[in-house]
Amino acid sequence: MSKGRQIKIYLADGSVTGIRHAEIMGWTGQALTVPRSKVKELSEWEESLKPGVYFLFGVDEETGNDAVYIGEAEQVASRIQQHLSGKDFWNEVVCFTNKDENLTKAHVKYLESRLVALTNQANRY
Repeated sequence: MSKGRQIKIYLADGSVTGIRHAEIMGWTGQALTVPRSKVKELSEWEESLKPGVYFLFGVDEETGNDAVYIGEAEQVASRIQQHLSGKDFWNEVVCFTNKDENLTKAHVKYLESRLVALTNQANRY
């Protein structure tokens, strides 16, 4: 029998269209989901000032297909801010960091590499 897990989701402005923080109880990882329109608020979140991986989700303007960009950073919020002017296709970002500060630059570079490989292997995200 599978062991159940509890997910805790915090809606920052009380709406599912705003910034959302999620964590699985008993796991040191955490996720933040942010619409592009609220990315400037991301740096106010301590969770986003840590090393992590992130996904920029949107639509490829040429093909009309769903698109994703997978990246890593030592400080997720700063790197995502750079994408506001550098990448136009995306409208939502999901980033993953660690609560106990055990993720290093080497860890997130490895995670990014594995996520890209898995995405390419599956031919989807």
